[in-house]
Amino acid sequence: MDRKKLQIVESAFKQISICEGKTVNEIKKEIKKAMRISLCNQDPKIQSYWKRIPCESDIPTPEEFLAFLVDESKKKF
Repeated sequence: MDRKKLQIVESAFKQISICEGKTVNEIKKEIKKAMRISLCNQDPKIQSYWKRIPCESDIPTPEEFLAFLVDESKKKF
């Protein structure tokens, strides 16, 4: 992930943490937990969605996931 995108993602995590009254690490842990639950879903549509997310390993990090969501939302607007 390039530096600019990483800065955007980290800024988003900070904003979310402020809104939720939690730390950035707590937010990342919650996202990671939700991702694991979704990744275990056997629905082919959900599995194909996860495969669209660019990541450096088999499973996206919360940062990679959020970057993907940001990119997807930009495409829709």
